[in-house]
Amino acid sequence: MLQNILEEKMAVGISKIHGVDADNFLSKVAKAYMAITGDGKGGIVCDDSLKNPVEWKQKTKEKIHFEYFDIILTNPPFGKKITVKGEDTLKQFDLSHKWKVDKDEKWIKQELKDVMPPQILFIERCFSFLKENGKMGIVLPDGLLGNKDSAFIRNWISERAKIIAIIDLPMETFMPNTPTKTSVIILQKTKKYLNKNYKVFMSIAETCGHDRRKKPIDSDDISIISKEFHKWSKNKV
Repeated sequence: MLQNILEEKMAVGISKIHGVDADNFLSKVAKAYMAITGDGKGGIVCDDSLKNPVEWKQKTKEKIHFEYFDIILTNPPFGKKITVKGEDTLKQFDLSHKWKVDKDEKWIKQELKDVMPPQILFIERCFSFLKENGKMGIVLPDGLLGNKDSAFIRNWISERAKIIAIIDLPMETFMPNTPTKTSVIILQKTKKYLNKNYKVFMSIAETCGHDRRKKPIDSDDISIISKEFHKWSKNKV
């Protein structure tokens, strides 16, 4: 019986779980970890998912498709030193253009920019991977949620998705590797809630189980918030 469960678990992992990363080392680590946990590794590919799909490797084309996935979990790369260039890549995305508000307070897409931060493009690319009503959990820098010059991004998201949750993470979350202040955003790809009021789960985590030097501490608000979110999802209280 146990053997059958393990075989079924691996079959599901191989056929249902897919991942793509441009970093060859990280792709290998993901494959190794999945093999160790018995979930299979065949769905992990090394490729630049922001490129035009016609440029993807054959294995990527076989595993990764638009409007295909029910759930996406992602922590895209971000930072001032990381940029995406090239017209062939950028012209695929609405969010790689300049935007302005017209006299009727509607956002109008303008000319293509020369360079873009990858985290912005990953928002749109992940949306393209999701099925209608599919859900996504994404880690984003707080600037995208509050800065005035990022308003066009928030508008683009709100017109295409229901915001399920926003969870503010402590500065220490990704330290000592990066001090960027981030939040987890959970979205559902749907236009049903456009211009409608609905409840959003919001929470602030002050601790994450370790300090700035990655030394473990007793307090971990993130684990508590996770449990509270599941309660909220069931009861919508």
